[in-house]
Amino acid sequence: MMICLLLMISACCRKVESFTTTASRAKISSSFDKAGCFNSVFDINEDYSQVSSSTSACVDRRKLLISSLHAPFIAASVPFASAANLPQSTGADLSKTGTIDTLFPIVAIKISVESINSQLVPKSGKLIPDECKSILKALQQNVPREENDFKRIFDSYSTPVSYKQKFLDQNAFLVYYTKGFDGPGRPNIEDDAENNIQTQQYGFRNEAWSAMDDLYVELEYGQRSSDSDAGELAALVQKVMLALDAYLSLAPAADVEQASANLLRR
Repeated sequence: MMICLLLMISACCRKVESFTTTASRAKISSSFDKAGCFNSVFDINEDYSQVSSSTSACVDRRKLLISSLHAPFIAASVPFASAANLPQSTGADLSKTGTIDTLFPIVAIKISVESINSQLVPKSGKLIPDECKSILKALQQNVPREENDFKRIFDSYSTPVSYKQKFLDQNAFLVYYTKGFDGPGRPNIEDDAENNIQTQQYGFRNEAWSAMDDLYVELEYGQRSSDSDAGELAALVQKVMLALDAYLSLAPAADVEQASANLLRR
């Protein structure tokens, strides 16, 4: 598409040259000279009647026109074609991704949250600080408070970022304007089941952390005051559970059941 645009600009430039008067061309050149854009392209006399026949003049002027149109086109397009950043490394060990061993701590987080939910369901009104402190202590047994530590647990199980995803991210501008075209008879370069799973895992992981962080903040506030509402805490717990369920739905059901059984036997 960019090549076609340049060819059209070049054709228009030649057409304009053929119909533009000598005086007009000279005035245009003079304007550029005064602006300091480039050295004199035309040899102009006092009445602007003579124009240099040098072919380099047309080439220089065409280059200037093309560059002046090309630069803002790119600058205006980049923000719309920029890719979402790939997940930043959390330092997770990626040697056992997709295994029950790395799925186990995620299931442990879910069971901890479900336990807290069962405590909050029968309650209503405000919770006293000791109640929030007790819930907070139970939560911290399996759920890291720091974002990086929390996400590392998920990244240890999740599908790692593939070479193809890195390519798509680094060439987002090209992929955007070609709409993922990868050649005649070939599937769209963005259609990839493995990449889609990784993207969903990444999204649900982030949602789980966002909801968990809100829950932690509310409990930490509640243990210092008597203004934490049981209904609001229960709603935050539900958000965490929804995100965790969405994430675990991407894992094999048999693996989730086995991890849950192993956890309950401990």
